[in-house]
Amino acid sequence: MCMKMYLVDGMYLGNRLIGYEVYSPKGHDFIGLTEKQIISKLKKDEKVYGFILGEEDGKEVLKLDAEGFNMSNLQLKTGVNSLSWMNEDSGSDMNMELIVVAVSGDKKRIYETVNARHARVEYSEDKLRMMMELGVPVAGVRLEKNKLVICEGVEVSGAGEEVKEGA
Repeated sequence: MCMKMYLVDGMYLGNRLIGYEVYSPKGHDFIGLTEKQIISKLKKDEKVYGFILGEEDGKEVLKLDAEGFNMSNLQLKTGVNSLSWMNEDSGSDMNMELIVVAVSGDKKRIYETVNARHARVEYSEDKLRMMMELGVPVAGVRLEKNKLVICEGVEVSGAGEEVKEGA
């Protein structure tokens, strides 16, 4: 069985990409992977939610999965305690991004998130919706008609039929 991983941030040394950090819910840990390692995992149909394989000039490249996982932007670690955005013109003034990795609960849903500062924080549905309305990029769920729709890859537990997973 392949291990689920979630893209958290990119790591740069000066102007050079050195890798990405991903979150592994199995061990509740953050792991550093190179671009080559992630491409290899995706080729083997292993999941790294937040990335899809693309092609540029006949070469395989990593692209953010905006459609499937709602990963529209990515935080980059560019130095000690320094975060910036991959797409600076994304319209977000907030210096945080949340990645939803799990949802639990029947009537009162709790959304477990991780971020580039290696924090694991749980949000109620109302608080997560408020964060999204304030402009915080949130991957793993999308807001449709004022309801949170869960993307593929987010673990759902203890939820009844009212929680619908997106394709």
